[in-house]
Amino acid sequence: MFTPDVLFQFANTFVLIGWIFLLFLPTWKFSVSIARFFVIVPLSMLYAFLVVKSFGNFDPNMFSTLAGVKSLFGQDLGVLVGWIHYLAFDLFVGTYIVKKAQSLQMPRFLYTICLPFTFMFGPLGLLLFYVFWWFISIKMLKASN
Repeated sequence: MFTPDVLFQFANTFVLIGWIFLLFLPTWKFSVSIARFFVIVPLSMLYAFLVVKSFGNFDPNMFSTLAGVKSLFGQDLGVLVGWIHYLAFDLFVGTYIVKKAQSLQMPRFLYTICLPFTFMFGPLGLLLFYVFWWFISIKMLKASN
């Protein structure tokens, strides 16, 4: 049966496909598409199914207080939905980092450093990417003067 534990294990394992492509084959022309359309889309579909399934229990006021959010995530289904949300969005941010870094001609090792941080800590990986981007922009400005 598809219990929250089983779906949690599935989502945790399935998302690795996208991260593997981004980490090990970031310059392959299909890597970002595979991550976006064959990993993020199915995770988003699972997320949508679980949200719709639990919509009868949904109270929009739960998001207005810390106690409300805590109670929302105090249930297995709530934690699962939140976790799939993180997995999908963090992977999307990873695809953004790869595409943007390549358009900036950022060295691969720099943006690859950001990806594990994005996978594990989301905004921290994005912040690290923006720091690298800032340093590269400064360097380019100095080189043009």
